[in-house]
Amino acid sequence: MDLTKQERRARRRWGVIPKWFELLAICAATIAAGFFGGRETVVRADDPKPAVTVTATATVTATPGPSTNADDEPRTQVDPSDSGGPESPEPGSVVYLADRDVVDGGGDVSAQPVTIRGEHFAKSVRLTCDSEGESVVYSTSGYTRLEAKVGILADSPNAIGSVGSIQVANAAGNPIGEEVSIQSSRIEELSVDISGQDQVKISCVMTKSGDESSSYFYSGLGNASLS
Repeated sequence: MDLTKQERRARRRWGVIPKWFELLAICAATIAAGFFGGRETVVRADDPKPAVTVTATATVTATPGPSTNADDEPRTQVDPSDSGGPESPEPGSVVYLADRDVVDGGGDVSAQPVTIRGEHFAKSVRLTCDSEGESVVYSTSGYTRLEAKVGILADSPNAIGSVGSIQVANAAGNPIGEEVSIQSSRIEELSVDISGQDQVKISCVMTKSGDESSSYFYSGLGNASLS
């Protein structure tokens, strides 16, 4: 059947329309798939940057511990002004005056064994006695008591009939304890509290001479000790 020119135009026109619908449908489906299937996040250059948290790490410096090397051990500083001072005694220690240096005393003082009324004392001090009084000074820092057996020596000239006294005093010359009377016929006990005394002075005075022509005799501090 022959179609007129007008009919052929109408058919072409209607034939194109379905293709446009098809294209529109495809575009719509593509857009929908892109919208619902996944979204893209676009970050612009001027958007604020996310904050970054920085955790500070403390730095610990190790302090060296005490060295075990003997050369590194702490040393006690000694004051030069104390180098000549007396050493502190050990608690409960006993020392004989015969083993200590005399701080002050005349030539009539000596450390040697003595015999008093027949009794021998190995660690003793020999001290001259006269009417003016002879004395000897010892350092007693740290000690609390002075003890000795005292009397006139058996080998002393002018021993028979002579009488004397022994007195202990502090550094200022003030008496400490009781005066002890001595004579050749007996041995006396000397015991004096010297707590807090850095020095003591021991003096012997002849109060009576057995021989009027003699002006002295020898006394002894038998086993005199500090404790």
